[in-house]
Amino acid sequence: MPLIKPACIFGLLIVVLPVTAPIVAQAQAPDQDTHDHRLFPCLEDGLKSNDSGCQLLAKMQVARFPEEPLFWHLSKFPTKEAAEGAKDESGFAVEAEGQFWVFSFGPKSAAKKKPELVANIGPLPLTSSKLPPAKSYEIVAYLVVMPPDMYTRVHIHPGPEAWYILSGEQCLETPVGVMKSGAGESMVAPPMTPMRLTNNGSSARHALFIVIHDASQPWTIPTDEWTPTGACDRKGD
Repeated sequence: MPLIKPACIFGLLIVVLPVTAPIVAQAQAPDQDTHDHRLFPCLEDGLKSNDSGCQLLAKMQVARFPEEPLFWHLSKFPTKEAAEGAKDESGFAVEAEGQFWVFSFGPKSAAKKKPELVANIGPLPLTSSKLPPAKSYEIVAYLVVMPPDMYTRVHIHPGPEAWYILSGEQCLETPVGVMKSGAGESMVAPPMTPMRLTNNGSSARHALFIVIHDASQPWTIPTDEWTPTGACDRKGD
């Protein structure tokens, strides 16, 4: 279903850190999970005080997207000035892991115009049978450092999630199966998909991830509607 007429382009409000009110992110555990030592706490400022956790890099409010299939264009630059100079209204510049990155969003063809392109990730479906088009959207961008053998709380997002793995490995289990990826690779999960993500490697997983979600809903929602099989724990699969 087309979201807008082709003549319409991105809405315009970018909010970059600091953010005044803390928000609990995707792996915050409910009370019954407090004794699960493998559960990964992904709080928005977790990396400020720990060697592992999540760090919110930026938020961007988007009134609407182009009609064409949507992609995340990820570019890397040698300096902050170069990154700031390369961004446009479809994205934002951030610093993560000592590098300067530009996150931008648009049709696949737009990637050809992006200097220093690292990855062109998508398509990113904004709707599903359980999620109609939203009146407006929010993009959240995070850096995550996850120790080996840890996993997230089972959760869903009211929009697509996408990752770019900087180092290490990850394994995503959903009701339709398992996806794995490693350094230099990407992954996409559709909206409203119950999921659990595991670091199935032997070293810390470092990754950038984004969620594009219905702005009227939280970007992440814990769920008990599905139970993982543990397939990501089986080494060598």
